This record gives sequence, structure tokens and C-alpha cells, in this order.
Amino acid sequence: MDKKNIVMAWWGTGWHVFPIRSLIQTALSLPEYNNNIENIYRFWGKWSLEEQVAREFWGTVKFRTIYNWKWRRESWIWTILRNLFDGFRLIIGIIQNFFLLQIYHIDSVFCKWWYVALPVVIAAKILSKKIVIHESDTHPWLVNRIASKWSDDIFMWFDGVFKQWKVVWQILSDDLIDPSFDYDKIPDQKKTKPTIFITGWSQGAKTLYQTLANILDKNSNITEWFDIIISLGKLNEDLKIIFNDKNIKIFDFLDQASIGKIYQKSDLCLTRGGTTSLAEQKLFWVKSIIVPLPQTHDQTDNARYFVEKYQDIMLDQRSTSFQSQLEECLIQHLHRHKHSFHQNPLKQIQETKKLILNAILY
Repeated sequence: MDKKNIVMAWWGTGWHVFPIRSLIQTALSLPEYNNNIENIYRFWGKWSLEEQVAREFWGTVKFRTIYNWKWRRESWIWTILRNLFDGFRLIIGIIQNFFLLQIYHIDSVFCKWWYVALPVVIAAKILSKKIVIHESDTHPWLVNRIASKWSDDIFMWFDGVFKQWKVVWQILSDDLIDPSFDYDKIPDQKKTKPTIFITGWSQGAKTLYQTLANILDKNSNITEWFDIIISLGKLNEDLKIIFNDKNIKIFDFLDQASIGKIYQKSDLCLTRGGTTSLAEQKLFWVKSIIVPLPQTHDQTDNARYFVEKYQDIMLDQRSTSFQSQLEECLIQHLHRHKHSFHQNPLKQIQETKKLILNAILY
């Protein structure tokens, strides 16, 4: 069988970039896939996080800058003009990708998320290339709604997002799993305090962190009741000062292995509504207090699903009583300790990626 050339096209924050990194790692580490891959191409913009990740696999993974577009839904005159301008960029991107897919002899295109993938998918459709998509949200984004009409295989995490679907787990990193940890062992219930992990990351999280700091200023007992771990993300390092002298652990950036070890001992997580983070928390059986980004409908829909299926908690940061609600929520979970882990989490993660790679390559 001839070796395949693959394009992976999606854009996002770290929590959307790292899953594709994990998919590439699996493709390159297992002989049944690596032996059938000639090259993997990563399409996006210069000096991006995507390019940094691609450089980890330099040689097999080749990065290419492409034109892209973004559809803005605001009604301002400036927004309308930007949409018109981006319409031309979309046309240029389709033409550019039409030639790139032929020059690099591309066999399959994998589309995960957001606008950068659309010109790639349209060009792939024109050239009758295989198209595989994965939708991780309860509400599919515009590009995946378009791509789903032409896709050979559609994978999703939530039931019923598309009519023709294959339900799999979210795409997660193997690095989350500690090979030395016994996941069959019931977590220790004798520890005196539950552990809460705050993971607002960089997604407009300043309000979330500031509200927590206000609560800790008002009620110093919180730090006596909980072991608190905070990951600020690279864009919130300036917020360290608001947590000074509060007896908590603060990190800027955490790699996947470090995050996995924190999830192992965490009982609660205060988080945004991104599906990658929520999937990681459920893999380690962590109860989530979800505060969706107010300006996005997808995170709210995701949160509602998790409230219904996993009895998680959703809070609205736009509420005038948000701070008091969050404080009360923490107090209600003073004795929260998880009782189990996901059965064989590494197998769960790997099976999802194998299903997707089988669709891309075979």
C-alpha cells in the first residue's frame, strides 16, 4: 500500500492545539500508522503555537502558512468591512490550497475546529480528497457544519450533533496518564481536605481569578478547608500578586504530564466550559464547577450537558451574585472526595485516536 500524505488543519488555544499534537504523536509512534505515512502537513499562520508544535516533529511533520478567513457576527460597519475583506482571503485560500493539495499529493484532510480549516476543506472537496472531521462541542461550529456535508467520516464526543456520526471520546494526550500510578486503586478518603484545581487558563479568565481572590480575602477559611492549586496560563502571570500570602499553589504554564498528576489528586475543578478541559476532568473523575465564557454559546451548551449527565455545577459570571454563589458552592463541597477513576484511562484515550487515524489512513 502506498504511503499517505495527510493535512491536519485546525486552529485554537493550547487546549485545541495540544490534542492534534497528541494525534500526531500516536500516528508516528505506532508502526501500523507510521509505516503508512509519507508526510503530515500542518496548515496555519507563521509564528503561531501550531508552528511551534509542528517543529517538535520536524522532518515528518511539515508546516505551511496559508491564507484563511474568519466570519464575524457583530453588526458594526467595521465588522462588515472585515468580513468583505476576509471573503477575498477565503477565495485566495481556496485557490492556494487547491494547488498545495496537488503539489504535496495529499490523500486525506483532517478537520477539527475553526475557520482556518475551511479553505482546506473546500479545496479537498473540489479535488475529491478524503475528509475526516472531529467535533468536540455539543454545538457544532460553522466550519464543521459545512465540512460535515462532504466528510467521509464524522467523529464526535456528544450524541446527536450530526446525523451521520461515530461517538468517540475527546482527543486527549497520553502524557496525562502517569504510568506509575495505580488507577484501579480507590482514592484515599482519609486526607483531611479536598483538593480544588482552578483552570481558567487564558480564555478571558481574569474575572474568574479576581472573583476567587475576592472570596479568599473575604473568607480566609477557604484556604483552611481546601488545598488550592491554580494554573494561571501564560497570559495571566500578572495576576500572581492578587494571590500573595493566601497559602495556595500557583503555576503559570503546566505541561500535560503535570496537569495529569494534579487531576489525580483533585476532587473539584473550577473551570471554563471548553470540552478538552472538561473531558480531562471526567477522565480523572473530578467534579467540575463550570463558569462558561459569557460571550460564547458553545461553552454554555457544554456546561448544560455536563450538569445533566455528570451532576456538575454551572455558574453565570454575569450574575450580580456570582461571587456569593461561587463562595456558597465551595462551602457546600467542603467534604467532597472522589471515589474512583475512569476505568483504564490510557486505553480510552488511545482507542479514540486509533479510530480517527484508521479513518484518515485506510
